[in-house]
Amino acid sequence: MLKYLEPRTDVPAKDDWSTGLILQELGLVRRTLSIIALVALAGLVGCLFLPMEVGNIAAIVVLSLFLLLGAIGPVMHRVETLPVRRGLLEEPWRQCPATVVNHPDDKYAVYVQLPDGVVLESFMGDDLRDVVRDRGEIFLCGPNANGKAVVRVAGLADTANAKVTRPAEFVAEEPAEPHEIGRPLDDPAVLKAFSGVVAGTRSTLGATIPAAIGVVIVLMSLWPIAPAGLVVGGLVVVLSLLMLPSLIELSRWYRDAVKGLHAAQRWISVPITLFPWKPGSVVAGLATMEGGRLALVQFVDPTLHVIANIADTGTMWIAGVHGDVIAVGLPRLPVLTIAAIQPDSDTPREAPVPWIQRLRQPDFSGLPR
Repeated sequence: MLKYLEPRTDVPAKDDWSTGLILQELGLVRRTLSIIALVALAGLVGCLFLPMEVGNIAAIVVLSLFLLLGAIGPVMHRVETLPVRRGLLEEPWRQCPATVVNHPDDKYAVYVQLPDGVVLESFMGDDLRDVVRDRGEIFLCGPNANGKAVVRVAGLADTANAKVTRPAEFVAEEPAEPHEIGRPLDDPAVLKAFSGVVAGTRSTLGATIPAAIGVVIVLMSLWPIAPAGLVVGGLVVVLSLLMLPSLIELSRWYRDAVKGLHAAQRWISVPITLFPWKPGSVVAGLATMEGGRLALVQFVDPTLHVIANIADTGTMWIAGVHGDVIAVGLPRLPVLTIAAIQPDSDTPREAPVPWIQRLRQPDFSGLPR
């Protein structure tokens, strides 16, 4: 039977290591976006004292977009951390049978029915909903006296807020069809995650498009001279050029992973032990590949879902191999990432990810040792 990441049910949810990782990642996103918002706000205030030349107006538009983007972080963090403020994580996670049901009038929220007939309403994403439908269970904290709860599912490092809803004529969905572990890309859930891997092959657009916009702003600011446009446009160009080598390398890794996924005819399950992680370092581990050969595995673009599952189960599921690159995921779950492998090695010969790429890496300091 497949083993997935599951939260501990014998300690308060706030003391569960995987729940802690989820909260840490939310905090990292909030801090990063808050810094972006504060810098953009300071720039906008400065622009108000400058003449409204074309270049300065372009700078105001760009800074406004950054401010809007950065403001999402604190708002999202406040919503996602509601269970902490409500005290729901003071109790342990409970593993409960659950059935996805349809509301006769609401097609947007997800409704989950518990064995005692209570129905929880949530705006959990399709990924969590599909896992509930497939496995027929959830991990639950609450509901409290106000009917508020928080839910998780096995395999995904994510939570969703929920509330007890009013009775209605709910209709249970048909159970998910059994799906054998076969070719990775024949799995609908994996195929959903594959689109993200394909998007990774175009990572360079994340630097080339902003660089082009920055150049346009600089040109617009040359005559008449617009100081704000020159500064903002110049910073965008410089930061984009700093990111470009990293993204060129990353797109190469993803292209190799796509080739490996297309060629993969089966999942390969191998045992792996992760090395202790330090901030700024690459997530890595030592795996016993098929045939008993040891290989150093370095996760080039790690995702919390995959790394947490590996840490919890001690197993890595390989979905495709191409040269020194492997695609790593989980059967029947919409999660995929990529890693570099060095067979017959237990120490890195080179860091596969440039330093600037690591700036957006999640905090894995809470992984169990």
